Amino acid sequence: MTQDTYIGRPHLLRELRADLAAISEAVTAKIEQDETDYDEAALGHHELSTLVSDSLAALLEAISGTPYSLEPARRAGRLKAERGIPLESLLHAFRVAGLAFWEVVVERAEQDDRPALPQLSTLVWSTIDAYSVAAADTYRRIVFAGGEQPGQRSLRALFDPDLPPAQRADLCSRMRLPLPGIFVVLVGDLRLAAAGVTTVRTVLADDRVTLAAAGSPGALEQALRAATARAGASKPFTDLVSAPAALEQARLAFRCLSPADTGVHTYASSPARALIAAHPELAADVLSDALAAFDQLHPDDADALAQTALAWYELRGSTSAIGERLHLHRNTVLHRLKRIEHLTGSAFAAPADAAVLYLALQTRLLQAPATPE
Repeated sequence: MTQDTYIGRPHLLRELRADLAAISEAVTAKIEQDETDYDEAALGHHELSTLVSDSLAALLEAISGTPYSLEPARRAGRLKAERGIPLESLLHAFRVAGLAFWEVVVERAEQDDRPALPQLSTLVWSTIDAYSVAAADTYRRIVFAGGEQPGQRSLRALFDPDLPPAQRADLCSRMRLPLPGIFVVLVGDLRLAAAGVTTVRTVLADDRVTLAAAGSPGALEQALRAATARAGASKPFTDLVSAPAALEQARLAFRCLSPADTGVHTYASSPARALIAAHPELAADVLSDALAAFDQLHPDDADALAQTALAWYELRGSTSAIGERLHLHRNTVLHRLKRIEHLTGSAFAAPADAAVLYLALQTRLLQAPATPE
């Protein structure tokens, strides 16, 4: 389809594109006038204006006959679900925006454009309908995924990096979090139940996310030590502006857990694992020679050698201590260490070799397949 299938002359489309910023601002003002849910506590003017602008840009692509993206609609559905704006208000906003945009089109259409307006109207409203469906589907998915915990929407909003700072205190009040307080973000199927610790849980991009808060560091540390479920934790923080960054820390910390690990792994508590988890493909590539040395062995044999090597690092090279831990004769320990050196071409006595081998062993642990339950 060509653009003049729907518009009598291409100048109208060019004019609408050139004035997109002004049109978006006018449509945004109309939505804010008609919708009481779009106040500063829920969605800032700049955020709403950006959503409107992106949606209208896609609408202009649709009426020009070129492919358009539904991503702005999905983003609108996601953001408004996270901010607690009702679904009815979301859909009403699309109708308001459609009417306001159509008024602009009709106002600017010249005589030569008018025969095409009925067909153009059909296309505009079918596109808005497709946008409404995409936004509503995303909205429902997020709301249903997050469960029914009262503070979940406020928590999802708190993790939005574009959230204006002035709104964070309001969200904190809604979730009844202590201020001042100590906060930790956790990723994993974890439930903390400890005196003096407040938690709010939700789901973000398939991650089960918990914000834990306490009035003192001791209460939070005690709760985390008692946890047995696998979870990644951010560094503690005191300013909720740090919440989006803390979420990324917790996600990375969770990726630092091997399938056999339990408990809570705190971000940066193992720098080697953090570097590997942040760039797993790169780690596998640059450490491929050392990893291949273990891959060529029978899995049980490879696991036994890796276990011995890891014990060497943890026990500071004491072959006696390794033997006690693994219930092996000291000569067996020495034999295994020599085999590892022969297979990998690395020497435990050479610090650089030992460092590379350690990274390879940690990479192997993180790449291990999960054990079937």
